[in-house]
Amino acid sequence: MWHGRAVTGPPPPLPDLPPGGRVVLRHRTPDGGATDVLGELVEDAPGHLAVRDRAGGLHRVAREDVVAARPVPPRVRRRGADDGPVVGVCDLEAALALAWQAPSVARDGRWLLRSAGDRTRRASSVLALGGPGTDDLDAAVHAAGAWQRARGSTPRFQLPRATGAPAGRAARADAAALLEVSRLDAVLAARGWPLVSPTTVLTGRTGRVLDAVAGRGDAGVRLTPVPDAAWTALVRPGAPDDPVTAGLLVSAPEQVFAAVDGPGGAAAVGRLALADGWAVLTDLVVAPAARRRGLARAVVGALLGAAGDLPGVALQVADGNAPARALYAGLGLAEHHRYAYREEPAAPSA
Repeated sequence: MWHGRAVTGPPPPLPDLPPGGRVVLRHRTPDGGATDVLGELVEDAPGHLAVRDRAGGLHRVAREDVVAARPVPPRVRRRGADDGPVVGVCDLEAALALAWQAPSVARDGRWLLRSAGDRTRRASSVLALGGPGTDDLDAAVHAAGAWQRARGSTPRFQLPRATGAPAGRAARADAAALLEVSRLDAVLAARGWPLVSPTTVLTGRTGRVLDAVAGRGDAGVRLTPVPDAAWTALVRPGAPDDPVTAGLLVSAPEQVFAAVDGPGGAAAVGRLALADGWAVLTDLVVAPAARRRGLARAVVGALLGAAGDLPGVALQVADGNAPARALYAGLGLAEHHRYAYREEPAAPSA
């Protein structure tokens, strides 16, 4: 970082800055001083630079206000972290999409259009893993929204961004694609589409997670190829039978379901999808009366025991779900990247 006096004079020439890489910019402030911004360079436009900080905030700095700039090394990860096989954000999101496949899909360039009639956001959104198949971004957004509306879904985009992904080849492969995603994010934000449902993707090594749950016993965990009535009642209590939701649960190339029976139904359940070499955990739920008995760990152990020799495990957890995040941290899972959705606001009622 740079520190010190107020800054005057014309802006100096800027060095070449890597799109998608980490940079630090020093820029003028309205009071005549200067301040620094550190983060991922998501836009290098003729009139401004845009940097996304570690917390997700987007800083647009006019080029004429930039005093100095330089690239910085990737953020150093905690020593000893074993975050799972090295994989880029886009490749991992493509694998996760296979674990939860919508009944209606289409492609536009690096966009995967999905619709399940708004049963879930993930299955009813456009997964952006780069740019569309046209240079006209506004037209592509309009066409994707029309496609979603025609299938009973709210126009919505899933926007991944790198946070904890490893450096090196995987990060370099993501850089250009995630720059396109950031540009899409800016377009949707300008349209007034709110950012909703922030989520963190965690990864780890299967063996390490199995070591963390060792000694818990099987707790009477049942494994089945399809969810039974007790499993469904705990995950979606009171929800009516729905063939679309039922189809989502068995939409992966392979999946297995786990349940621990309790006195009045299932006490704990979970789902494991096998997709593109990953063991993907979803729908891990423990009944309130059965918590703090180690059932979640027992379910995870039983499911991963059925994963064969797949080396990596991945899952998604809502940013606001502190108990689940604490559980997964205790299992050795670490942040890989994050995503959120931008969705078209509902029209005001008459």
